[in-house]
Amino acid sequence: MLTVKQIEAVQPLDDKTVKNFDSELLYLFTSTTGRKVWKVIYTFNGKKNTTTLGEYPIFSAKEARLKRDEIKKQIAEGIDPNQKKKEDRVQKLSAISFAELIKKYIHDIAPTMKGGNKTASRLKKLVNDYPKLMKKSITDLDQLDMIEIRNDRLSKVSTSTVKCDLGALGSVFKYARQELRILNTSPLIDVAKPTQAPHRERRITQEEVNTILLGFNYDATYQPLTKRQQVAWAFLFALETAMRASEITNMQWCNVYEDHVLLPDTKNGTARKVPLSRRAIQLLELMKGLDEDKVLTISDRSNALSHDFWLVVSNRLGITDLNFHDTRHEATTRLANKLPIQDLAKVTGHKDLKMLMRYYNPTVQELAQKLNELDDPNIIPFKQKVI
Repeated sequence: MLTVKQIEAVQPLDDKTVKNFDSELLYLFTSTTGRKVWKVIYTFNGKKNTTTLGEYPIFSAKEARLKRDEIKKQIAEGIDPNQKKKEDRVQKLSAISFAELIKKYIHDIAPTMKGGNKTASRLKKLVNDYPKLMKKSITDLDQLDMIEIRNDRLSKVSTSTVKCDLGALGSVFKYARQELRILNTSPLIDVAKPTQAPHRERRITQEEVNTILLGFNYDATYQPLTKRQQVAWAFLFALETAMRASEITNMQWCNVYEDHVLLPDTKNGTARKVPLSRRAIQLLELMKGLDEDKVLTISDRSNALSHDFWLVVSNRLGITDLNFHDTRHEATTRLANKLPIQDLAKVTGHKDLKMLMRYYNPTVQELAQKLNELDDPNIIPFKQKVI
C-alpha cells in the first residue's frame, strides 16, 4: 500500500499520465498537471470499467480503501458501481431546493451564455422576491407555483418582463431535465404565457432630434468630448445605422472600414457588417483622435448608454415616452425607403423578417405619399360630366 510519503513524492510527467497502484483494484492517477485522483478498476458482467473515488489529499488513502471495499461488495451483489454512482447523484440532486437549482444554473450555465449576466440578475431577483417558494424541493414544484409567480409579476412589471422571467425559468428547468436528469417534465408545461403587448411604433421627429441635441449641449459639427456629448453623438449615429446601443459603445477602430463597420459579436450570436451612409462616415470622422482603440470613450457596461440617454431625455427634457432603442425603429423605417427588405435585414441583422417588420413603422401619411409618388401612365383621367 502507498504511504503518505510515497504519494507526496509522485511527480507529474509532461507527456503522459502516471498510475501508481495501491492495493487490490485501487490506484492513484496523476495527470500531467499534477492533479492526483483515486480510482478503482473493476470488471462487471465481463467488461472492464473504472470509477473515480475522489481527489487527493481531500480524499485520503484510508478513505479510498474503505470506498474500494464498498465497491467490491456492490459488485458481489450484482450492482454496477458506476450505475449506482449515477443513481446516487440523481437522488441527491433531486432533493435540492428551487433556489439551489437556480444557483447551480447560474454557476454552471449562465457564464457560457451570451447575455448570461442579465439572465443571472433576473434569476437572482426571483430568488430574492419569492423566498418561501424557493425553499420547495424541485420535485414538489408544479404549475400552480409557476402561475403564482406569473400573476404576481404581472401585477408589478410589464408583460414583456414577465415573459423574460418565464423564459429564464424555462431554461433552468430544461437544464434540470436534459443535463442533470432530475426532472421528467417542466413545471411550466401548460402554464399560459402573458399576452404579448403591442410592439412599439415610436417615431422620432426632426424637431425632437434638435431638442435632444440642445438638451445634451451638442452641436453635431464638433467633436464630442464630454460623456454627455458622446451620448448625443451615439444617438445621431444610431439614427443613421440602426445599430443597438451596445453595438455602438463596443465599436473599435480596427473594425471600422471605409464604407462599413464590422460587428464581430452581436445579439443574435453572429457577426454583422453595417454599411455606412455619408452622414455616418462624417460622424465617425468627428470621433478620430479621442482614443486609439475604441470609437467612444464612455462606459461600455450593459445598458449604460441607454440609461444615460434616458436620464437627460426623460428627466431634463420631459420626453418620457422615448428611449434609446427607439432609434432602431426610426432608422429601420428610414432605411426602408432606400433598401429592399432583404437588404434591410442584412443591415439590421434580423434573421426573421417577421421581427424586422416590428421595427418598420411608417405613418399612414408616409405610405400615402409613396403611393402618390408613383406615376402610373395607365391611369385614365376622369372627365367631368357636362350638364
